[in-house]
Amino acid sequence: MSLYDGARARALRLEAGIGVEDLAVAAGVSPNTVRSVESGKHQPRPRVANGIARALGVSVEELTLPSSVQTLRDVRCRLGRSQSEMAARLGVVRQMVSQVERGVTGVRSPSRWAAAYGLTLAQWTDARRASRDLVRQKVAAQTHRR
Repeated sequence: MSLYDGARARALRLEAGIGVEDLAVAAGVSPNTVRSVESGKHQPRPRVANGIARALGVSVEELTLPSSVQTLRDVRCRLGRSQSEMAARLGVVRQMVSQVERGVTGVRSPSRWAAAYGLTLAQWTDARRASRDLVRQKVAAQTHRR
């Protein structure tokens, strides 16, 4: 998923005349969670993004900012699946999904993984590369700060 657009979610909530507390109840989250994601302070997990979207009567895609480069995590979140759900779909453990999404480890059957993510092999390869590059950028930035 691209970045969650909390301002868009807030605008839709206000347009519908729904209060934070009512949206929270409908989405199955706390009011503080709604406030946090609407303000952009935090990016919601798939369950939260799906719950808010469902409560607002829109798709998760309508609550995200488009991104030119999608990581495997972005794609998985767009599908509304957790790492555990993706792992079950692939017949692997959740940690394997985490490691692949971070570009830490490779896979034996990329085409099977691509299908699970709903991507072509080329798209999956690009998303995996973007995932790996993002992690490397974060590590480099942390190392540079020290």
